[in-house]
Formats: sequence, C-alpha cells, structure tokens
Amino acid sequence: MGPGKVKNIQFGIVGFFIIYLAYASVLALKGVLDVNSLPPRAMVWAGIPLMIILFGFIGNTGLFKKLLRSISLESLISLHIFRLVGVFFIIIYCYHLLPARFAFFAGLGDIVTAIFAFPLAGMVSKQKPGWKAAVYAWNIFGIMDIVDLLVIAIITGANGNLREMAIFPFVWFPAFAPATILFLHTLVFRKLYQLKIGDPLHSNGNPLE
Repeated sequence: MGPGKVKNIQFGIVGFFIIYLAYASVLALKGVLDVNSLPPRAMVWAGIPLMIILFGFIGNTGLFKKLLRSISLESLISLHIFRLVGVFFIIIYCYHLLPARFAFFAGLGDIVTAIFAFPLAGMVSKQKPGWKAAVYAWNIFGIMDIVDLLVIAIITGANGNLREMAIFPFVWFPAFAPATILFLHTLVFRKLYQLKIGDPLHSNGNPLE
C-alpha cells in the first residue's frame, strides 16, 4: 500500500470521527439529547448508531480486513493508551457534575486498562511467557468495564443524574467512547484468531499454540 493511499485512509478515519462528533454536538446543542429517558438519548441517537456503523459495516469491509491483517497485535493493544482520558470523569465529579459511583467506576476502569496497555504490548512484542493469557485477561477486563459502565449509566441516567453527559462537549464521551472501545477490543480477539491460524501476512512464524 503506497504512502498516498495510507494518507487517504488516515484522513478518512479522522474525517469520519470529526463528522460524527459534529453530528452528536449538534444534537446536544439543540437540546435533543437533554431528555430524561431510558435508555439515555445520547446512547440511542449517538452511541448505538456508531456501534452499528463500526460492527455492521466498517469491520466487514475488505479494506479493513486487509488493514487488520497488516497491523501487529501489540499496536492494537497500545492504542488503548487513549483511555487515560477517563481521568476527566473524576475531574468532572470534583466539580459536582457527576455522581461519585458513575464517575469513579468510569474513570478508574479506563485508567487501569490504559496503564496496563503498554507493558502488555511489550510482553506480546517480546513473546514473554504468559503473554497470551495476559492479553485475554486484559481484553476481557476492558470489555467488561465498558459493559458494566453502560449498565450503570442506564440505571443512573434513569434518575436524571447524568444530564451532563447529554450536553456539549461532554456528549462526546457517550457518543464516541463505548462503541469505539468495544470495537477495538473485538479487534484484539480477531487478531488473536489470525495469529492462531497462522495468518501468512502477520504471524511472524509464531502462531498461538
């Protein structure tokens, strides 16, 4: 794949998320999402559509499958360093804008996942003993953190305690994070499967046992 095509893909990814976040921002600024409903409107109007796009369309395209075969497992894991932004949930709580249960559950889960991403990527890169079990444990933890967070968000939101997550710019969290993070975690499992069957494009001669 030439440099020009790589740049086009990069611009396409960035452009897509800019457009999508702009869409969520407009909904928030218009007050469309600021309604006490179950499930929260931010999830229905922004989070779920993004999940459908990522899992139902993008993840099944030929180009995406080609990119997944080319990227290394450690790179997919390292991407999760961006989950350090979970600290903002705790910061927002300090300004009394979020309930403690939701803020700390959301923030600490993201922070723990991000902190372990780099050392885990190092284990994978160096093929250290136990790296496979460590990847499975870390990946499952990351997924369950988001699933549990969504359940708590629905329960907490039913009482009208998550109004801030429906206004701009905080709406970016429910609009972008859950679907994107879950998608990235499923890619780790898909990559593990590629390595297990000895994918010729990126097995490094070390398929999983």
